[in-house]
Amino acid sequence: MTSGDPTEWDAATYHQVSSPQHAWGVRVLERLELRGGEHVLDAGCGTGRVTHALNARARGAGGRVTGLDRSHDMTSVARRTLPAEVPVIAADLLAMPFRRAFDVVFSTATFHWVLDAAALYRSVAGVLRAGGRLHAQCGGTGNCQRLFRRVAALCATPRYAARFAGWSDPWLFLSPDEAERFLRAAGFVTMRTWLEPEPTPFPNRDAYRVFVEHVVLRSWMARFEKGEPDGTAFLDAVCDAAALDGEPYTLDYVRLNLEAALAAAT
Repeated sequence: MTSGDPTEWDAATYHQVSSPQHAWGVRVLERLELRGGEHVLDAGCGTGRVTHALNARARGAGGRVTGLDRSHDMTSVARRTLPAEVPVIAADLLAMPFRRAFDVVFSTATFHWVLDAAALYRSVAGVLRAGGRLHAQCGGTGNCQRLFRRVAALCATPRYAARFAGWSDPWLFLSPDEAERFLRAAGFVTMRTWLEPEPTPFPNRDAYRVFVEHVVLRSWMARFEKGEPDGTAFLDAVCDAAALDGEPYTLDYVRLNLEAALAAAT
């Protein structure tokens, strides 16, 4: 039994609790250099919080932005969040309805949800014009490692083992070297990749619980019916363990930064 489509999101809740993702996205945006007139794709725009700032930057430089997200609930909220001038498309990153349409692909907190990294970077390269650039950040090697070790141990206990039989993680966290290999194979000719630790504390148990339920562990929670006692107990166990950490209710996020470019037209 599941509580819904694990590829979908509770976008209204995400919009309220995604302050960490918003803060990271704004910092990634601060590093983006725009030369003027670029058409920028926000690949994985979510509810549009970071896209709003990206649009202001691009418009100020004479450019424009298009938002894209796989989740229909996310794109629905993004259309209400963003100015009417920003088109928002519901599409998978591996099947984007564009070809050589953008000068920049911008993305934050999204690429790790795509399990086929080779196909992802080929897809990104395919929507960029000659000389186009990728400017992105996602989860990298070691991301939330402490939490996921605990969750794996919890899933193996007698209470949950049958429910999580055949489980496979819903993401792929790459190292900088791995990311560079995929980028190079996709046709990028210059690239810079690096990891950035982002330990993220929450003010109390309730804030931590809502965040892990709706963001970090949403795929796990999709295995439970809404309000199911086993699901409540599962979250309680996760929160109980986090309360005993040296820095209680802190997620050990690690971000992978990606800056790459295709060859210019000859």
